[in-house]
Amino acid sequence: MDLFFTSFLYTFLFVVLYFQVFLILTLLENKENLDITGGHTLERKPSVTIIVPIFNEEKTVVKTVLSLLDLNYPKDKLFVMVVDDGSKDNSWNVVQQFAGNPQVLLHKKENGGKYTALNYAIEHATSELIGCLDADSFVDSEALIHMMPYFDNPEVAAVTPSLKIQDPDSILGMVQSAEYSMGVFTRKILGLLDAQYVTPGPFSIFRREVFSKVGMYKHAHNTEDLEMALRLQDHHYKITNAHKAVVYTVGPRTLYKLYKQRVRWTGGFIQNTIDYKKMILNPKYGNLGVLILPLAMYSIAGSMIFLCYNVYTFASNMIREIERLNLVGFSWDFHAFTLEWYFYNLQTTFFLGIFAIGVVLFAIWYGKKLTGIKDKNSFDFVYFLLIYSLISPLWLVTSVYNTVIKRDAAWR
Repeated sequence: MDLFFTSFLYTFLFVVLYFQVFLILTLLENKENLDITGGHTLERKPSVTIIVPIFNEEKTVVKTVLSLLDLNYPKDKLFVMVVDDGSKDNSWNVVQQFAGNPQVLLHKKENGGKYTALNYAIEHATSELIGCLDADSFVDSEALIHMMPYFDNPEVAAVTPSLKIQDPDSILGMVQSAEYSMGVFTRKILGLLDAQYVTPGPFSIFRREVFSKVGMYKHAHNTEDLEMALRLQDHHYKITNAHKAVVYTVGPRTLYKLYKQRVRWTGGFIQNTIDYKKMILNPKYGNLGVLILPLAMYSIAGSMIFLCYNVYTFASNMIREIERLNLVGFSWDFHAFTLEWYFYNLQTTFFLGIFAIGVVLFAIWYGKKLTGIKDKNSFDFVYFLLIYSLISPLWLVTSVYNTVIKRDAAWR
């Protein structure tokens, strides 16, 4: 068994690191052509409707709407459609302060889930472009301007932004801040590869005509933004990324809330990928089908195997230690309580591990650089390296379990 897992470890590390190096090389090869906004005059500014679906968001929705109204974009071309999806709190009364504002359209419906609120708004919108902004997110004033040039390409159906954590003021917030910076790096490269598999709820912008061709949002295991991206890819539409279009989102402030959010995200990815399994290893879907989806699923499976092996190793060592104590009495043996894979041949795994950490640090640093906005959290990567690998198995195991029993994760 040890030989099998040792071989699998080396194979897994090689594949993951090879993929990370491939992403870095892809970015560096396109470094000179990343920013297409330079010199763009934006003579024609299409009309845009930004949907803000709300459910019990009385504390943040006003700030969200105000950030949209503060966008650097012609006021007669920008509309904000707030859809209250049956809130139980004071959200509807709070947004009444925008009643009478010609840019803000207020709608209220019975609760049916976020995807029904989005569909309701799309049916009532008449603009050329349609976007969405979650009610716990806030846009940079230049975000929309940075996204518009990408629509000059008629093949582009949707443009995604760069997401950052709003005011990370705790260790958990710092962990998410570094993670989101790495996400900026990854999403930009996936855009270059035509392989984006999610159009995030915070401020992804679509051509309105796309919905009439591919259909409206679906429940999609409570990850409708992920399913929509896969459906666009299934219809061979292009999704690109505007890395300088920055959106700030409020991250979960407790470990339990972070766990619930990531169970929904991870489980949604697994289950939606299974729904679109025809894409996997199918050259018809380009880099997404041949490279990204297979490697993502492989990484999840590999992580589960190593987690199970480490639990097995720890349990076996514990049993042996208990048996030893019964025979010879108490004598502390540090190695009896240590995961064996840390003691593999350090000449190989140690340096592979150092290289992997270097790749992660580069991704975080370059993600911060791409947005063009100075990041105050210079040392968030330290918390990320120390904590993320310890907490991520929590939602990974639950997500895989939910997939096996075919259960969708709760929204909140």
